[in-house]
Amino acid sequence: MKRTSYTFFLALAAVTGGVDAFKFMSNWQPPKVLTDLQKVELAKTEKRFGDKKLVVITGCSSGLGRETVKNLLATDQYHVVGAVRDVDKMEAVAEIDGFNMDNFHIMECELNSFASVHKFCEDLKEYQLAKPIDRLICNAGVYQPSLPYAKWSVDGHEQTMQINFLSHFLMISKLLDGMKAAPDPRVIMVGSVTGNDNTVGGGGVYPIADLKDLKGFKAGFENPIAMADGYGFNGAKAYKDSKLCLMMMSNFLHSKFNRSHGITFSSIYPGCIAETPLFREKRAWFRKYFPIFMKYITGGYVGVEEAGQRLFQVAHDPRCSKSGVYWSWNGGPREGRGAAALEKGGQISGGGGAGGGWDSIYINDQSDKVNNVELCVELFQCSTKITGAQWPEAKTFTSPCPTLKVISAISSNMIAREELKRMAEQPGFNEDGTPMQLTKRKKAALVADKVIVQGVLGNTVGRVGRVAGRLLLGRIPDAAKEGSFQEEKSLNADPLPTYVVDAAVIAPEKQSNFIDVINEDDKSLLENEIFDHVFANGNKAPTDSSLTAEREWKVGEPEKQKELSPV
Repeated sequence: MKRTSYTFFLALAAVTGGVDAFKFMSNWQPPKVLTDLQKVELAKTEKRFGDKKLVVITGCSSGLGRETVKNLLATDQYHVVGAVRDVDKMEAVAEIDGFNMDNFHIMECELNSFASVHKFCEDLKEYQLAKPIDRLICNAGVYQPSLPYAKWSVDGHEQTMQINFLSHFLMISKLLDGMKAAPDPRVIMVGSVTGNDNTVGGGGVYPIADLKDLKGFKAGFENPIAMADGYGFNGAKAYKDSKLCLMMMSNFLHSKFNRSHGITFSSIYPGCIAETPLFREKRAWFRKYFPIFMKYITGGYVGVEEAGQRLFQVAHDPRCSKSGVYWSWNGGPREGRGAAALEKGGQISGGGGAGGGWDSIYINDQSDKVNNVELCVELFQCSTKITGAQWPEAKTFTSPCPTLKVISAISSNMIAREELKRMAEQPGFNEDGTPMQLTKRKKAALVADKVIVQGVLGNTVGRVGRVAGRLLLGRIPDAAKEGSFQEEKSLNADPLPTYVVDAAVIAPEKQSNFIDVINEDDKSLLENEIFDHVFANGNKAPTDSSLTAEREWKVGEPEKQKELSPV
């Protein structure tokens, strides 16, 4: 009775729910039998992290990152891993700020080196044990606007772009797959108004962030190519371009991995932090007067403490689990600053600067450059090639319906054979207009299919199936065959090879069951494919590198299993 009720329930869900009928089953897991080693690892994980969320943040020994860590640790809900270049400096800062070292762990990561990023990710995987990463905050950045020339990383890339973007890009690719096990994983990239040219700060101050057509990246972005667009070096533009890349990549990774991995991707602009080590390479007069100008004239000033609270909010606030967005906060520039600004210490509400509090957060608009989908794809491809990143496959939700799984298992080989025949009989076209040709292995598989499946089985099971299909489906209506505005053009190429069969040259579709392939490599390929069809005993055909090896067919006594072995 219970089994009948369960079956009825599944059938009802399929009928009433449509496509999403079985989506509620996506998180169902079969009972797991843990080994002793797994039990020990889980016990260590529980002891190290408890019920706290695991956060990884880059560049947290000063400025925005330092303030963000303060806020994270103050909640007692997070275990933070600080990825920093200078471990000694980070230890001193942690002591000065009174960090709870039970919940804060320091790890070296030099973003000027891809090798260091790889090592950091491997060390992190050992440290986190069975704990998935809940938050990855890409915060570290360098700004070198006064340099008349480029400085190069260990890998031969311009430092600003590698530190701010490329190394974070590589880090995300290595940590992404493990984050999907977390209940609410988020990847947060610190962008900038300077990378968003639909604002005064981003579009009204030269130089403007602009990747153009990525000629520099497409050319490999190696010394002496210092800019993404391939033109001459400009320190301020290198910084703005790197922030544009971060914001573009946040959008692209959202479209590629949000649905498959359940990860939230977002970028933020916490405001213009006029007093921060980011400006340490600016001249002394700039560092002195720029904060005053931003606070009392433009109103765009944001203190580093408030900026840290904003970045913390995107990591902590449940409202910030929305993916594919660019977060900003109200506060800042308003007309008639003057005396009112002096009376309130520069803190006047408006769009872009300080003030407004926790509820002033909003989803900001992004420029056409950030939203350029085609360029985002090219940026992803070029960055993957430059960094050597390996991305996981983006698999979307698959229904756990048992019937679907059974049908899929049964039909997979049939679908593969039919697709192979379609490719051979109706080939596509190359860029020069010539028909595409099948590889030797695909040709051999097609001939083996004709001999075994269509020849032997086709006269028995296949014939019954074809008759049943015609009876069930009926004839194709004439109306379905009409309506073409052009006659189909013929292909002036034979997609299949010709063989010698009984001393006569004929095409494969006209051949008898006896096939004698002229080329020895083709013969070996064909033998392997026929073997896989007839003797399904788990042995696989040799790889392409061993196709020339001499082989012989061995058939034992009738009661013994047939096998193929090398001579």
